[in-house]
This record gives sequence, structure tokens and C-alpha cells, in this order.
Amino acid sequence: MGLNQAFKLAAQEIVTAFGDVGVSTNYEAVTSTSANTYNTSTGVAAAIYSTVAGVTVIFDVFELKQIDGKIIQPEDKRALIPAKSISAVTPSAEDRIVVAGVPWRVVNVRTDPAEALWELQVRKS
Repeated sequence: MGLNQAFKLAAQEIVTAFGDVGVSTNYEAVTSTSANTYNTSTGVAAAIYSTVAGVTVIFDVFELKQIDGKIIQPEDKRALIPAKSISAVTPSAEDRIVVAGVPWRVVNVRTDPAEALWELQVRKS
């Protein structure tokens, strides 16, 4: 097992260990926003999503000094997801996390150098 894989496994184990704080969610990655999904009644091109079910996410809040009201808004959350649990997709802006039927849109994506843990800035849609 390489170092990168070891970091990914460790991140997964940490989130599992904190399972009572984590929330089981669906991660929905945008796969298409083509003209084929244009809704003529609303006038909006809807995105098509690929769903990864049962992803454990730990939600955290941003520090007050980080909230500027523009890039990071007061209601934004930080979502921590082990890369191993969503290895089928690479998170990007406009993806979403659905918690208890409520979608949270991914606004910003960061990861650590080993790409073991995704840190997402999410906002209620």
C-alpha cells in the first residue's frame, strides 16, 4: 500500500470513528448541463446528477473571521468527506450534498496534498 492510499484509508477511518457526528448523505455530482435538459416551461437548463449514496459527511462551521458575506456567507457550512468514500467522482462546484431531502450546493472544493479528505464549502440551495 502506497502512502497516498494509507492517507485515504486513515481519513476514512477517522470519519468512521466519529460516526456519531457524521451524517449519512447522498453526494450528487453534476454529470451534464447540456441543452438536452432544457425545461421549456421554466426556461432553465437542469443539471443531471450522478448519485453516490450513503456517504458520511462531517459538517463544521466556518470561523467568524472567515465569513466575509461574499465568498463565505454566514449560513455556509464546511463539509468534510473522505476521498475513499466518493472515489467514483471528483467533487466540483455545483455538485450537491442532500441531507434529509435538503440539497446543499457545493460552492468551493479543497483537498489535502494526499487527496485523502475533501473539504467542501456548501450552501443551502
